[in-house]
Amino acid sequence: MKRLYVGLTLLLAAFFSTLDHVDRAHGLLARIGVQRWMTELAMAAGLVALFVHTTHLHRRLLFPRRGLRILLAGIVVYAVGAGVATGLLPRAMDLVPVGDPAWTDAAQKFATLSPLPFFLLAEVLLLVGAFRALTNLVPPEEFAADY
Repeated sequence: MKRLYVGLTLLLAAFFSTLDHVDRAHGLLARIGVQRWMTELAMAAGLVALFVHTTHLHRRLLFPRRGLRILLAGIVVYAVGAGVATGLLPRAMDLVPVGDPAWTDAAQKFATLSPLPFFLLAEVLLLVGAFRALTNLVPPEEFAADY
């Protein structure tokens, strides 16, 4: 359930980043020091929490294992993409004291990577995983009869 919540939040935050209608909120909140991604993440987390609460999603998942591995893979690829985008991954590789020259070459190659392919792959994995998890819900009629 947590993976589904995180996956839906990341998907919705990525959707909010493409909307021009959210620019006013970004401009207002930027005056007090809130970054753009923070606004999108807070709005996405709030909407996903409202969706989970109103649909009783935690009770209606029939086969919660379906799609969760794909969601986990998407979350991991998204985290790697964020590490590449912020430059954290090459810096972390420099901290590990390995005397092998191939290791330092790998750290330099990670520094030149573009995060866009990682984010695109993560979005596709999150979309497929969320779709698989949400298509295995208990129908509302059966849910109403049980609760």
